[in-house]
Amino acid sequence: MGTCLTLAELQRIKRRTKVEFGAETVPDYDLHGYFVKAASTNAPVGRAMQIALERKYTQTWKNFTQATSVEHLRALWQGALADGDVAGAYWALLAHPLVTLELEEIAFGEVHMLSHLAGSTHRTDLKTMSKNKIELEKLREELEQARCYVWSRDRIIAGLRTELDDSRREARNAAFVNINGSSETMGGATSKKSLMVIIESLRDALNKADKLNFGMQDALARKAKRIEFLETERYRLKEELTAMEEESRVLETTIPAFMGDICANDGGLCPGEEACPYDLCRKRVLYVGGRATSVSRYRNVVEGWNGEFLHHDGGLEQSFERLGGLLERADLVVFPVDCVSHAAVDHIKSRCRQNGKRLVAVRSSGLGSFMRGLQNIAAPLTEERALPSNAELEYRQ
Repeated sequence: MGTCLTLAELQRIKRRTKVEFGAETVPDYDLHGYFVKAASTNAPVGRAMQIALERKYTQTWKNFTQATSVEHLRALWQGALADGDVAGAYWALLAHPLVTLELEEIAFGEVHMLSHLAGSTHRTDLKTMSKNKIELEKLREELEQARCYVWSRDRIIAGLRTELDDSRREARNAAFVNINGSSETMGGATSKKSLMVIIESLRDALNKADKLNFGMQDALARKAKRIEFLETERYRLKEELTAMEEESRVLETTIPAFMGDICANDGGLCPGEEACPYDLCRKRVLYVGGRATSVSRYRNVVEGWNGEFLHHDGGLEQSFERLGGLLERADLVVFPVDCVSHAAVDHIKSRCRQNGKRLVAVRSSGLGSFMRGLQNIAAPLTEERALPSNAELEYRQ
């Protein structure tokens, strides 16, 4: 429970078996605990969980039934663990008649540590976001203090300018009196000289104040840019954290769980989202780019959701001529924005626009981003929901 069946799937089983908890809203922990206890019984709930597991991991179970010895079984488990395909393999291993207590304990310990690693990554992101928030608040306080200081300096400068203007007027008046012979005494000359000294002193003070004001304005601009950068970074981290939380719910603490039962449709119209929420209805999904080590996991997801998987590495080793042929066959195209060449993106954008095919960009090449992107398009496109003539490009960051 929680590794091989997600909370969303448990909710569906709860509705299907009409389990009553005495309240409309049931906490996730209580729901999880109930199904853990019910899993070991032969009650309708226990049988419903068994049926859900068998339908969900049909292909994985077929692979594990080929094991003829404990060592063969151990090798299949280690291979699934290396590929990140843990959920189905975990159930198939524990349900296999050849599994030993030692192998059960090893598998349980490895799955348990995977959940700790996922939680540690999530906590690190939260800590970084909290640290940036504290720095942002500190810079805001410093910016407000700087504004108050600049406002105070502006008042001082304005006062100095007023004094300078008054002194200049007094100097002009004194000069006018001397020119007209109204005062040619020694005292008049001394008064004029004193006024000139005051003017020079005020001019020096004004120049210093102007320089100080310029420095403060420059510092204020730098702090404003820093705050703008931190605001942008905080928004980016918040969006990234939200996306990671969504992907974490898809992966159930980084363990790839193929959500939704395998649909038995042969490519016809789906019975509806409620009856079959994640069914690709035999559509061909072309994945361009990504990492070669993850291709098998992408394939398992698409095939587990009743689709056909196609892949092109984006031009690393495979030619664009082959990409053109794959695009002709594909019903929709998916690519990761962090692991694909610009040339490949330009090529598939142009071809999808010409042929009216859906193009979906996912946040990263991780399995969680891929599954989250597919969840939004897994429901079949009926005639009422048909695509427009131009390709629809969705960026799911």
